[in-house]
Amino acid sequence: MVKWNYQQAKENGMEAIQLGPLVLKKSYIVLLFSCLLAYLYISMYLRNKPDMLKTVENHLISGMLFWIVVFKFSIIIFRPSIIWTNPYGLLFFTGGTNGVYLATVGTILFLYWKLHRSDIHIITSTVIIVPSILIVIAGYFGILAIL
Repeated sequence: MVKWNYQQAKENGMEAIQLGPLVLKKSYIVLLFSCLLAYLYISMYLRNKPDMLKTVENHLISGMLFWIVVFKFSIIIFRPSIIWTNPYGLLFFTGGTNGVYLATVGTILFLYWKLHRSDIHIITSTVIIVPSILIVIAGYFGILAIL
């Protein structure tokens, strides 16, 4: 049974949606929607080049996984003492805001590198990556401002 418990989560200071045992933060849902808008832009831009679109899609999936790994383990860079004091904390803690910035910059560089290795021109890569980043940022903050 799906249980929507948005009001209780909001009263507890956490804006989230509860689906049974699963709790989803509102900001994660908005970020996912913003990324889907950016993907829509990319697919519209490359609609006449299906081979290049498939290559870009594969690199975007690799980039998402790269972002998650860098974000998750960036705590090693910002708090290296956690390795000795609480090694299991690596499983539970993230890099926080600094980890988001590090993962984002690293992923952008990673995507440029992967697209360059796939023989996609640097101008095409820039026309794909820069507007996509702007769409994600504008969509995320715009939707959060409305909600």
